[in-house]
Amino acid sequence: MPQNQYMPKTSVAYFFNRSKDVNTENNISILTLFARLTREITYDDGINIYSKVDTIWVDIEDIQLEKATESMKSLPNGMQEYTVTEEVFHALVNLSKVSPRELYCLTPFHREAVREKFIQ
Repeated sequence: MPQNQYMPKTSVAYFFNRSKDVNTENNISILTLFARLTREITYDDGINIYSKVDTIWVDIEDIQLEKATESMKSLPNGMQEYTVTEEVFHALVNLSKVSPRELYCLTPFHREAVREKFIQ
């Protein structure tokens, strides 16, 4: 008689996060840009669910507002998280190696997006 065995499940999700915020210090407006690429591996053994998040790339940059590009200035203040496919994720990783500043203003093809505005 065959035994009823549970097959472990593993899933991988890929995320691109970016944020923009503007603060004023000593009458100078500073634009802070942040971008991160992460991979989340989830393993379900039938009893417990385990998750591991690997940061593949991350960058943060402070720029005086008058030195920022128009595309940087026009970004909404807040945080965006995009769930992307593996193919899009690898394209973003490749872009981070050759032109990392592009990731601050890029909106990738995504499966899901979550946006959260910063409190002013």
